[in-house]
Amino acid sequence: MGLNQLFHRRFRKKMKSLSEDDYVIYDWANDHVVSFENGDAVIFGNKEEALDDCRGNEYVVRCTDLPNHWKEFLLKQINK
Repeated sequence: MGLNQLFHRRFRKKMKSLSEDDYVIYDWANDHVVSFENGDAVIFGNKEEALDDCRGNEYVVRCTDLPNHWKEFLLKQINK
């Protein structure tokens, strides 16, 4: 094993994954996830908290049940 391979194996950052216990508020009609001002999606660890913040045509959705492009967006966000 080369020095480069050893370095990458030892210091490689473990990727975080989406959890079935994490929720977002999602507007299916407009394909929109509720976000902070900086553009990061608001991820709730508690479904009841998310339900309290839901309005109009928004739904509480597990992060793992979102359309693929939103899953990819959230993965990039949590692995920054």
